[in-house]
Amino acid sequence: MTRCLAAIGLLLAFAVQAGATFAGGSVTIGYLGLSDDPRYQPDLVYTRIEINPPDDPTFGAKMGVDDLGIIGQAVGMSFTLDFEKAADITGLVDAVRRMVAAGEHFVIVDLPASLLDQVAALTRDQPVTLINATAPDDYLRTRCYPNLLHSAASDRMLADAMVQYLRTQNWTRVLVLYGEEKRDKEIADAFTAAAQRLRLDIADTRQFTLATDPANREQNNAKLITGGADYDLVFLADSFGEFGRYLPYATQLPRPVVGTAGLVASAWHWSADHDSATQVTLRFGRFTNGLRMTGHDWSTWMAAKAIVTSYVKANSEDFKKVDAFMRSNRLRVDGSKGVSMNFRPWDGQLRMPIMLSTSNAVIDVAPLEGFLHQTNVLDTLGTDEPEFKCQ
Repeated sequence: MTRCLAAIGLLLAFAVQAGATFAGGSVTIGYLGLSDDPRYQPDLVYTRIEINPPDDPTFGAKMGVDDLGIIGQAVGMSFTLDFEKAADITGLVDAVRRMVAAGEHFVIVDLPASLLDQVAALTRDQPVTLINATAPDDYLRTRCYPNLLHSAASDRMLADAMVQYLRTQNWTRVLVLYGEEKRDKEIADAFTAAAQRLRLDIADTRQFTLATDPANREQNNAKLITGGADYDLVFLADSFGEFGRYLPYATQLPRPVVGTAGLVASAWHWSADHDSATQVTLRFGRFTNGLRMTGHDWSTWMAAKAIVTSYVKANSEDFKKVDAFMRSNRLRVDGSKGVSMNFRPWDGQLRMPIMLSTSNAVIDVAPLEGFLHQTNVLDTLGTDEPEFKCQ
């Protein structure tokens, strides 16, 4: 808590000084979502058990604006959020254009990757910066849209964090399992790329199915699909979560499971207890009447904080000046992870530590000790500048 208050104090001191030359004003931040977003519908298995409780990341953005409201007041600025939803690409693009016409030049975006890809492409001519807060898909980073930044952790960042941990544990031989969904393959591919960078050995890569046809028993039975190979652990890519419920403790060899079950990499976990993380979690719980903060909540929180901080420190309401500050190395945003964060210039990705956690405890936080970088250790997570290419 002390660290958090100190950071706010520094920003407040800057804001008071800036207030002498800046008259202030009212700033509205856009927030764009999808009507009836399937990602936030409860996923029920055939027994009506809910395996992926619905999430509402808007709370993170609301808390971010609320957290830094006092700083805005110091320079006479007030910040509000404008929430818009639409059901299709036409409606989403129209919503962005309406926001821009109303003077909203920064929009926190909570959309599936395929829709965000289209929205960014169709609004790149607008004076607006979209901040992707919930889509981890790596290909969005390689699009290199000039109007798109990312506060959501990428698949590759999550994979690199996991691989660093596996390397420190000397678990170097991995059996990779992935499902039939497109997202499963993307997660598995990101892990494989990360594993290759740190020279882990992929013992085998196998696809599981949820089909109950006896002819598919070697793909839907945990013991059969994990048999016939030697490995130190199993990496699972199961975006739906049904197969992953039954894999830990059911593998042919007595080995740990990581990935989307067992030990999981994420931008945030509610059990984090260092660097004022506990205070953030408790505040979020009070703010939401008892909800636990998720990675999506943290990402929308950080997006809102980055926008407010940039307006205050740029000492301006001019979009170009604020946007330039946000993309510069002068931006420093505290995310209660022990380091200040900013956006990478090559892919627009927010640098951040990644938490490695079980269902109720953070086991470690990457980047881990011993993994070095010539300029910024956070760049050991995700695609580094020398290997990055726009596509």
